Amino acid sequence: MAKQESINLIQFQKKFQSEEDCHQHLFKMKWPDGYRCPKCNHSKAYEIKTRKLPLYECASCEHQTTVIAGTIFEKTRTDLFKWFWAIYLIAQDKRGVSATQLSEELGIAYQTAWTITHKIRKAMGERDATYTLAGIVELDEGFFGAPTEGGK
Repeated sequence: MAKQESINLIQFQKKFQSEEDCHQHLFKMKWPDGYRCPKCNHSKAYEIKTRKLPLYECASCEHQTTVIAGTIFEKTRTDLFKWFWAIYLIAQDKRGVSATQLSEELGIAYQTAWTITHKIRKAMGERDATYTLAGIVELDEGFFGAPTEGGK
């Protein structure tokens, strides 16, 4: 399991101050070595800035894509800034965050908050499903299995 970067509230606020900061973060995550066309793997693209989020058109095959294509953010009309805050709030509270609370905190409609929470939880569940346990696993002072015959 890869160690996730730990970030506190102040660091989060400084790192993601605007929609552009969120976009740049997604760009670096999607294309760490610079743009690569998902269709032909060409490295040059034209940036079309007529939309809310920039659209990238491959200089070779003219395939168009965005940083949110193929992610939980795809086809959303909610700002990435609010999505990032939702992810932070859900990830930081081990008790969980309700859609009602998220709606109030981010100033979005309840249905939007409900959809966001479910998409984030599904993505977190899919990520966790790839991890396997190994060795001795202890859960709240309970032990499953016994190293010797007749053990508790």
